[in-house]
Amino acid sequence: MTRHENGFERFTQARSVPALLLAAVLGGCGAGSEGAEPSDVASEPGTQALASCTPLCNGACTPIQLAQGSGLDRPVFPFGPFVYYAGAINYEANYSYFGQATQQANSGVLLAQRLWYPPTFLTNGTSAYALFRNPSNSQFSHFNEITRDGRVLPVPGFNTSRSTSIPAVDATKFYALDLSDESVWSQPLTGGAWTQATRPIANVAGRSVHVDDTHLYIVADNVAQGQSIIWKAPKQNGATPTRFVSLPGSLVSLTSDATDLYFVDRTGGLYKASKSSGAVTQLASTATNLSVAVDAERYYWFNGSALTATCKNGGGAQVLTTVSSSALTRTPEILSVDANGVYWRGSGATWRIAK
Repeated sequence: MTRHENGFERFTQARSVPALLLAAVLGGCGAGSEGAEPSDVASEPGTQALASCTPLCNGACTPIQLAQGSGLDRPVFPFGPFVYYAGAINYEANYSYFGQATQQANSGVLLAQRLWYPPTFLTNGTSAYALFRNPSNSQFSHFNEITRDGRVLPVPGFNTSRSTSIPAVDATKFYALDLSDESVWSQPLTGGAWTQATRPIANVAGRSVHVDDTHLYIVADNVAQGQSIIWKAPKQNGATPTRFVSLPGSLVSLTSDATDLYFVDRTGGLYKASKSSGAVTQLASTATNLSVAVDAERYYWFNGSALTATCKNGGGAQVLTTVSSSALTRTPEILSVDANGVYWRGSGATWRIAK
């Protein structure tokens, strides 16, 4: 069983997809649900097509380039007035970088170069953090808080005695998935001792961990059975995770809103699962990238070459822009969203569309 230290297999080739018929009517959100299809897993009862959500950018979105970098794309992360991005010239050690941009065009500046690995960005909605797997050749510590005025400050007392390659944060704690037995451990965000948050999971390979106000969600592959499973556990008292969602293949890019989990698989399936029941709805089968992002009204994904915003209420989908096929590297977390815009990484560049 192969384990990957960053929680994901690394893909750098674009996935070939059939040509899409992107009709002009998709310029607005009321154009029908591009890429959506009935669930072949389990659909949630009582779902109705409601009025369309209001089109973004008044129906005519214009991307702007915030920064240009080299090599392979890694996550993009908006926080406060800034946008943080990372990349790698290649996946060998000592060839990664970390940058910051404002919301304005061509505003990117590199904060660090020749890092061993790109940083991992984390947020609990209020605070933000940058985690460096090997900070020895940079001015940053292992775990750093990103302040709203753009500073990156070490978190004192952070305990590095455990692997932190697959992390998550909530309002008070830092969580890490232990790849030796797929248990989750936590420590205070202010630093301190590790505490076991969940019991081990047998015979699986962990991919990611996600946290909300009450629960932890662990994505792990059962290679022998050809399944990817989302396990769920309360955050307190070292609980034993329970099998919550099971699907064929391998799931990545887990994110959530108040009621649902959203994720994609490596074959282009885009799904949501109810946090309360675990019922799964397949939203699309044509996702060409491993990333999905959500806000209160929409989920955002790459439908072929089309960066698409789909209304959660069933009102339709809006094509925000099209990107070149070479930009669609199969890397998780290169798509992000906040109240002001939609952000993505592609072909070494960092892009923004103002909502």
